[in-house]
Amino acid sequence: MELTELIKDYVATKLLSSIELDFLEGELWETTQHIEEINTVFKAPKNICEKLDLNEKSCWQLCCAAVLDSLRPLKNGQKRVDDLKKLINQYQISLS
Repeated sequence: MELTELIKDYVATKLLSSIELDFLEGELWETTQHIEEINTVFKAPKNICEKLDLNEKSCWQLCCAAVLDSLRPLKNGQKRVDDLKKLINQYQISLS
């Protein structure tokens, strides 16, 4: 499994299996746990960002967070996208 392919699949079908969602959650968790070690993230294509209601210059990790917010919202009402945006700004991670 690959993060970008799963996000592309979701955008095309609006469906992911629980195993695929578990994978995305694991990827996002890894990102947030090691955020201080990340220098650059890769920008997702404009059409993917638009379909996920994100800024057109969003990274794949934000797309992952948006998919999870849509299909597996947090019980406390928090948004993974908002939390990750704060971390990206805090650690001044650049887009590539």
